[in-house]
Amino acid sequence: MQSNLAALGKRCVQPSGAFDYVLLSDVHLGSDIVTHVRPWARTSWLTTEAEVDVQLVSLLEHHRRARRADRPLCVVMAGDFLDLVGVSLTPPSALRTQPNFEEQQYGLGSAADHVVHKVWAIARRHPRVFRALMELLAEGNQLVLVRGNHDIEMYWYAAQQAFIEAVAEHAEPSQREAISSRIAIHPWFFVVEGLLYVEHGHQFDAMCSYGDPLVPTCPRDSRRIRQVPFSVMLRNVARPTRGLSTARYEHTNFGAYLGLLVALGLWGSARIGFRFARAAVRLVGTWLAHVRGEGRRRRHASRMRKERFAARERVSPLDLSALEQLYVKPASHSLSFVLRSIYLDRVFALVCAILWVMAGALLARYRGVLEGVSCALPAALFATYACIGFERDIVPTRRMQSSASRIAELFAARWVVMGHTHQPVVQDLAGNAQYVNLGHWGEDDLPEERAEAHTTRCTYLHVRLEGDDYRADLMCWDAQCGASPATFHAEHGERPEGRSGGPARPLLGGMQPSA
Repeated sequence: MQSNLAALGKRCVQPSGAFDYVLLSDVHLGSDIVTHVRPWARTSWLTTEAEVDVQLVSLLEHHRRARRADRPLCVVMAGDFLDLVGVSLTPPSALRTQPNFEEQQYGLGSAADHVVHKVWAIARRHPRVFRALMELLAEGNQLVLVRGNHDIEMYWYAAQQAFIEAVAEHAEPSQREAISSRIAIHPWFFVVEGLLYVEHGHQFDAMCSYGDPLVPTCPRDSRRIRQVPFSVMLRNVARPTRGLSTARYEHTNFGAYLGLLVALGLWGSARIGFRFARAAVRLVGTWLAHVRGEGRRRRHASRMRKERFAARERVSPLDLSALEQLYVKPASHSLSFVLRSIYLDRVFALVCAILWVMAGALLARYRGVLEGVSCALPAALFATYACIGFERDIVPTRRMQSSASRIAELFAARWVVMGHTHQPVVQDLAGNAQYVNLGHWGEDDLPEERAEAHTTRCTYLHVRLEGDDYRADLMCWDAQCGASPATFHAEHGERPEGRSGGPARPLLGGMQPSA
């Protein structure tokens, strides 16, 4: 199916405002700022301009020049524009929120003042992008950021202000107030009445869902964002291991993890095993925090916040409730899901199988062969479970697509737009609507650590008024091919990963990992 999203008739009322739209997702600015856990990055990756800068700046410049004079442009970043969770910087001495043990080990955390430091570090790493955004806004265009799982820390008002200031500082002082007023940061989703519904999509991913879309803070420490399996594994295991590819690591099968241990060797396996064990303890702690902290008072406060949000966004509280029912239960809300999500159930089964084999060997030696053989059946059962186990069922692709029709109905949207999966998709929905996944621009992994033969397709959705109706096209941008974006064709894309078709990406990147 081609991605040419022709105008879909006039089922819905025309949206208010006079904007054309450029929508993209998963830029991951700052994913290479990991100098605390990877000090060698300071003299390698950070000495050259990031690849995504060239692509993104050229796209913004193209649409800034090509837009119609009477049609301002609204650029929508549908989540993970900043890779705040992945940034690993050594905590400075002057911090209002003192680093805890985890932050001392793995870098600045999720407290508001920590995040402000990370935002400014990203702005200094990608100055061309921030300048290009300023130039776009200076001409009357607008910028919308929707929070994703990698930039969930934009929850803090101080972090939002830091981002706005980082964009506006490139302008003349007289322009800064106007430029700041043209930036909007949406905590949950972005809606254009009768036209667009945009959210990142991580609420459909149990590994990445933070539960309450509006307040993702930790029940035990409201100064910090709660930890989820994705963020714990990224910070505690993937980032500190040199050569370990983080792309889709949370959806990798158990066999790939065993292959990783073989590649690391005995000493490397011991070190990464220790990190994994500490991560597991933290994840069990997140479950305990949910059990103890989500009391009646917190649930009441959450309900009140959603009511205020509905009034501000002019949507029905019943529609918000119906939307939340489409989401998956966060892995951190269930101990069994926590254990399955990081394969602890299979690790336990593997250990049990080994113990039964050892017990059988001892019985065979001291009590006779028949008694030793009696241990073979339980050992085989545990070994079988370790190899097969229960399906984690955490790949969100299918649920996102199956939920899009209901979302289009709830919000009268002609295009339901998401990101998160890094897989560009166009799918027809009931009621003459369409679901679009924007794909991705940036990478969680640095160039020398990416999986082999992996390329980034810079896809984006261009929605514009033609005649008296809107038209949308999923486009593919390549700065090296000039200023003419190409229409993206699904047959040139990649199949969704995991259970939706096709294997998950390998854990190992382009270099030999080192623990």
